[in-house]
Amino acid sequence: MKQTLYSTTLDNGIVLLGEQLPGLESVAIAFHPPAGAVHDGPGRCGLATLSGEMMLRGAGDRSSRQIVEALEGSGVQWSQAVSTSHASFSGAMVARQLPTALPIYADILRRPRLEEDQLENARQMVLQNLAGTEDDPAHRAMSALRQLHYPSPWGMPSEGITADVERIDIETVRAFVAANVRPAGTIIAIAGRIDWDDFVTQAERLFGDWNTGGAEPVRTAARGPRVRHVPHDSQQTHIAVAWSAPPYRADESYEATAALAILGGGSSSRLFSEVRERRGLCYSVSAGYQTLRDCAAAICYSGTSAARAQETLDVMLAEILRLPGTLELAELDRVKARAKSSLVMQQESSAARAGGIARQWYHLGKVRTLGEELARYDRLSIDSIEAWLTANPIRDLSVVSLGREPLEVPLEVSA
Repeated sequence: MKQTLYSTTLDNGIVLLGEQLPGLESVAIAFHPPAGAVHDGPGRCGLATLSGEMMLRGAGDRSSRQIVEALEGSGVQWSQAVSTSHASFSGAMVARQLPTALPIYADILRRPRLEEDQLENARQMVLQNLAGTEDDPAHRAMSALRQLHYPSPWGMPSEGITADVERIDIETVRAFVAANVRPAGTIIAIAGRIDWDDFVTQAERLFGDWNTGGAEPVRTAARGPRVRHVPHDSQQTHIAVAWSAPPYRADESYEATAALAILGGGSSSRLFSEVRERRGLCYSVSAGYQTLRDCAAAICYSGTSAARAQETLDVMLAEILRLPGTLELAELDRVKARAKSSLVMQQESSAARAGGIARQWYHLGKVRTLGEELARYDRLSIDSIEAWLTANPIRDLSVVSLGREPLEVPLEVSA
């Protein structure tokens, strides 16, 4: 499949990325300023998320309502989110509406009003979302695992902590936006039916004279203990396990993700077959891969009954530690087929491609073609995965349990 990919960097540091998808009538664009949760600061967890919400509540000469009406009146399906590293403002639309949408997003990034009378409504929106996540014990267990496994602040929850969000004032929001919503480090990615030269001209007109200072460096703290129990009065217990893996930019990340897919990626995986189907220990079990730019983690999760929680953990750990030396070709073939299918189907979504090329640039400093990605999966072999597992033994596991009683974690896996 032939791809047409573009990239250019404006004089102020903004990276423009594009992918031509001529079979589509739509276009999707994603703006990623480097205003992620890692910049929240001590005692301000949720500041990036609250700031992102505030940026939509009036920008340029438009009020909050006028922004929504202008976007939706043009048929733009818009969204806003915050990750560890970036804020994200994105929209998908019929291609001819792009010239209407671009100036609106330019105002949101460059000229947010950040009016004090909008702060409480924005805060309540963030707090309501937090209340929803706090009612989800699986989410709480996974959030606790990330905080345990990654050095602070890289594992802090981007959605925030209620007590911190409640005390953030408008001046703190304004200072955060001024420091972190800036051209240097911003990625703007577009995919679909595009005219690249015209898009670059519009971007230069809207963003070319935007210049602000750099952000403060992130201060990384040491990790804490590797085992944690979160008390939760329930008949269920949620178990989350993590260990270090190579980040996406490392070549061996493909071996790591393939091994994890064999372990817990879907209903044909080992964890699903052994823990759920054969032994009936749990109602949910999986394993996956999570990457930041400089570090990554293998993550396993299971939801089970309190009565069977210890056995569930024991069998999960046994399957994790049994992985090296036991891989089978049929397992790898299934993993390859799923991965290749997912890559090809992404080409049918402008929003997926805009997000995908932005992520690749952030992690790699370039965008890989579909052919390059497929070729990398073709090169995967049992021997290459086993060699990686041998060179990188699974150890120093972080373990979180959320339920009535703490679980026993063998010292040899967590020391």
